[in-house]
Amino acid sequence: MPPGKTQVTRRQPNKPAASSPAQFTCKPVPLNVPSCCTCGIVVTDDVKALQCDRCQNRDIWKCAQCLNLTNDLYDSLTSDGSVPLRWFCDSCDKQIMERNYSLTTYSNDKLDHLITAIEKLMNRYEDVEKQLATKCSINEASKLEQRISELEHKLLKYDNEVTPKITELEDQIKINVQSNTAEKENAISDEDLIKFVVQEEMNKKSAEERDQENRKRNVVIYRVPEKKTDDVSERKSNDIEFVKDLLDGMFNMQMEDSDIEKIYRLGRWEDGKARPLLVTFRKHEDKEFVMTNLSNLKKPLDKFKGVAIAHDLHPKEREENRKLVEEAKREHEVNNGESAENYRFLVVGRGQKKKVIVVKKKNSAA
Repeated sequence: MPPGKTQVTRRQPNKPAASSPAQFTCKPVPLNVPSCCTCGIVVTDDVKALQCDRCQNRDIWKCAQCLNLTNDLYDSLTSDGSVPLRWFCDSCDKQIMERNYSLTTYSNDKLDHLITAIEKLMNRYEDVEKQLATKCSINEASKLEQRISELEHKLLKYDNEVTPKITELEDQIKINVQSNTAEKENAISDEDLIKFVVQEEMNKKSAEERDQENRKRNVVIYRVPEKKTDDVSERKSNDIEFVKDLLDGMFNMQMEDSDIEKIYRLGRWEDGKARPLLVTFRKHEDKEFVMTNLSNLKKPLDKFKGVAIAHDLHPKEREENRKLVEEAKREHEVNNGESAENYRFLVVGRGQKKKVIVVKKKNSAA
């Protein structure tokens, strides 16, 4: 029979002659003869059986009785070679069914995926239709573009104005930060930086206040002759004697060495030039007595002629006094129509009571 078709092997057994039971003999069954995989009957030529159409080389058979096939049905199946029916053993049938199930499942999955993709496309199509329905006209779009362009121009102008100011503020902050904190500048927060700058300003102000406090007992004496010698101690001794004589002769103050805390010249020593002399009194009262009696310097004593005494001012105070004098000169020339060169402008008073007085020079024309 052709491969893949059902095949039946019929084997007719030989009938023994009529004789006594003792004359009957059994023939052994060959080892290579197949048997039914269910009941185990040997498939001989006279046994109606079917062989698995998938694994014929394994000699798996099953008899018609185990297959529940009638003789007529079995004869009809085996006699007509065009019958497209197949019989498979349990093992082959299981494999074929699992494969068919897998193919069916795979086809169903692909169909589901295709349906999902089509639904997504339909949703996107609906969204596009909605967006097109709400799309503005060309004129409105042109107006929006013009408005955006104007806003961008204003923003650029604002940025150009603000950026330099921000840069200036950043530079000022960096100047106030001490050099030993430069490496930590990127690590500290803005709040800490602000606190640091505020603390620096407070420390700076405190230092100025301490400096002003230390200068309260100081006076600066101008045009005091300076002895021409390279010996520093000799020049200092000469200055001390001159100051004691000045206080005694002009202010009637008997001063001891202990009453003067320190005395030294300001600036570098130069031959032929008298440097200002700074004097620090041990008592603040002595300094106040001198400053309230400066008119005594007008006494006709040739030794002290031309000597002037002034407060020892902090550089900030000196700058403030200089600005006050310059402003007073401008106002004098505008209001009086006279040159400020013929007048002396003196700052008197301290703190809020500070003011500028104008004194006409003696050698100026009346």
